[in-house]
Amino acid sequence: MTFQAWVAELIDQRFGTATALANQIGMQLSPFTRGVALGKLNLVNLLKLARVADEHPSMVLRLAGKGAEADLIEAVYGSATEAITDSEREVLDHFRQLSQTARVSWLTFMRETQPRAPLVADKRRAKTKRAG
Repeated sequence: MTFQAWVAELIDQRFGTATALANQIGMQLSPFTRGVALGKLNLVNLLKLARVADEHPSMVLRLAGKGAEADLIEAVYGSATEAITDSEREVLDHFRQLSQTARVSWLTFMRETQPRAPLVADKRRAKTKRAG
């Protein structure tokens, strides 16, 4: 998927208009659409875009052709698989406030609903088992 196609999908599915998305990252419509079309949004605006899209910054940066910047961010903060988005952080914060009994119930529920991808903890356990 191209950066432009990703932004178009983001607008269509979550923001409704390019103006709404541009406003969310603090840009006027014209510079935003020009930056997207030419692949010239700066690093700060791409990070803002990742945040409002609730995506990992390195994924957005790579889509926008800024692989070196994504590599640097991952070297400092960890890879996209280690980092968590704002919505994931919110779930984790709520989870940490649960009692032990509620945590067990929640984990049971999550395992039984069979998410699209394995839970991060399950991936880490599998990686640990393979390494050990």
